[in-house]
Amino acid sequence: MDTGAPLPAIRKKDDQLWVAYVCRNPDFPGWNRGAPPEHPGFDVWTALLRFDGVSDYHFGAPSDERLHTHPLYAAGLSFYGFYEARGTSRLAGTQGKKHWIVTFHDETLEVIADSAHVVSSKIEGEDTHTAVEKTG
Repeated sequence: MDTGAPLPAIRKKDDQLWVAYVCRNPDFPGWNRGAPPEHPGFDVWTALLRFDGVSDYHFGAPSDERLHTHPLYAAGLSFYGFYEARGTSRLAGTQGKKHWIVTFHDETLEVIADSAHVVSSKIEGEDTHTAVEKTG
């Protein structure tokens, strides 16, 4: 994901949760390096994920500045990443569910669901809200 402004957007529909966020372009040359505007490193795209069988989710605090307050921070939770947390208290009483944590810049997403899927890893542009609204 983009570490500055991934602009995550979510949409819950029935037992599915759709998540879109702006991706980091690994070819980004930097702003003041003299690269021409058509350099492929300036291309921006969005990824779209879908969680199926969602029984619970939370989207909000903590931000990256407060991530150290998260109960799983000492277990290795870090900035700007995707994690599957096993054996957490959030899984108590759930049969076959998994616990995912996504740490964005300004918020954290936690999802309890059956499965997670990458629907698209490269949607042109950074309109994350349109990406999740097009899910049906």
